[in-house]
Amino acid sequence: MKFVQDVKSYVWERRVQLAVMLAIASVVLALWGSWRMVAYSLPMQTGDYVRAAESGSGNSANAYYDAGLTAYQNEQYKEAQKLFTAAQSALTSSSGDLPPEAKAMAAKIQFALGNNYFRQKQLKAAAEAYRQSLRFAPDNLEAKYNLELMQKLLASGGAGNGPGDPKDPGGSGPGGPKKGI
Repeated sequence: MKFVQDVKSYVWERRVQLAVMLAIASVVLALWGSWRMVAYSLPMQTGDYVRAAESGSGNSANAYYDAGLTAYQNEQYKEAQKLFTAAQSALTSSSGDLPPEAKAMAAKIQFALGNNYFRQKQLKAAAEAYRQSLRFAPDNLEAKYNLELMQKLLASGGAGNGPGDPKDPGGSGPGGPKKGI
């Protein structure tokens, strides 16, 4: 009981100093939150994903992935490839290990890379990216389907290394336009 009384007495005697320290801590937290909003959240909201990724706050892998998707949708496939690769690098530790909680994101990145390579008619690279996606998410049916499609295209004589026509990535054969990618 004496200990509790001593603590109460200590707090009461130093209440002003404790209040000042609490106020300073609150201001520091508010400034940190404001910095995070300006450096990461605001660019993410405005679509400036690369700036958000390079801000040093927030999830840079997610920001690079979003930037890669934007480049992919704008048919800037080389840029998308760089951004997806940066997203994958941001997920891994300095020792090259991928934390277990990052596997779902790694699977999404590899799947997007596979689609990106396919758009560039780089079938071998696309197949490898789909394999990597399946390594991280074995139940991904889209990645399985696309990998099988790449294997069929490669087996039918597609070298898979040329730039291809990004406007017609699947081509159209006797069975109509290709599906899946």
